[in-house]
Amino acid sequence: MPTALLEGFHILVLSNEIIVETTRVLRYPRLQKLYELTEDELYRYAQFLQEVSELVVIAQPYHAPLRDPQDLHVMQTAERGEADVLCSNDGDFHETGIIAFCAARGIEVCSEATLLARLLGRG
Repeated sequence: MPTALLEGFHILVLSNEIIVETTRVLRYPRLQKLYELTEDELYRYAQFLQEVSELVVIAQPYHAPLRDPQDLHVMQTAERGEADVLCSNDGDFHETGIIAFCAARGIEVCSEATLLARLLGRG
């Protein structure tokens, strides 16, 4: 399923910071218990993400009305990559202020379930 989305007319926009964060999170004990990924598999997954995405370079400082400064790299990646959609289940991205901030930049915020339903033609 993950590669099917990339075979269509969609471009995955990422930054190195997001890829690093993704592999860090996949090392969490609860996710390791679920997926049992080895360091080699994590490395290959990071390589895969780099190969199938459009990588953008982000810079500091960057300002956005986000509560958590750790989320700034996600917002900046979407903005610099001229993304149409920022997909996140993080509640901070679904607050009125950040939705307006994104909309002013042509970026729609949606949850993973909403985006998946849309991509599968169910929403």
